[in-house]
Amino acid sequence: MPVQHDYSNFSTPAPHPGEHLREDFLPGYKLTPGALARAMGLKDRTRIERLVRETQSVTADTALRLGRVFNTSPEFWINLQNAHDLSKAAIDNREELAAIRPLDMA
Repeated sequence: MPVQHDYSNFSTPAPHPGEHLREDFLPGYKLTPGALARAMGLKDRTRIERLVRETQSVTADTALRLGRVFNTSPEFWINLQNAHDLSKAAIDNREELAAIRPLDMA
């Protein structure tokens, strides 16, 4: 069975991938959002600007491009997004989720 993470005890969501991009990757590579967008082969910088402002999610296409340009895996970026989304949903729906009881297999 796959590893399950317990998001029920989170008090704040896991960091958005845009935070990692803004705080770690852009400064580390001395990039602006526009320069990163060009390196990723994008026509404009809007997607990257929205990502670093944490108003856009990492899509599969974005994850593939980020993985390529930073020599990471696309799964790294998708997993950051998934952790953020799951932790946010767990916080937002804490009481409703706590009321759900697992079913037993027949």
